[in-house]
Amino acid sequence: MHRSALHLTVGTTPTMRELLLELKIPRGFLHPEADGTLAGAEALEATGVAVVALPDCGHNIMLDNPEAFARATAELLA
Repeated sequence: MHRSALHLTVGTTPTMRELLLELKIPRGFLHPEADGTLAGAEALEATGVAVVALPDCGHNIMLDNPEAFARATAELLA
């Protein structure tokens, strides 16, 4: 547990956001609606990343609201 927690605080190089921005495929970023506006959403959208807020969920979107997750994912893949 300690090792996992330590690695989460260190992060990755490049960051996950940088990796997402560099992908040359359609991309989406799902986040909980309750968190409010996603920090950096404008920068993501400017590079073609669809930013989608989902209701009634927390960090585990696909477990908290599987229907909204499936719907949003299907729309992003369409």
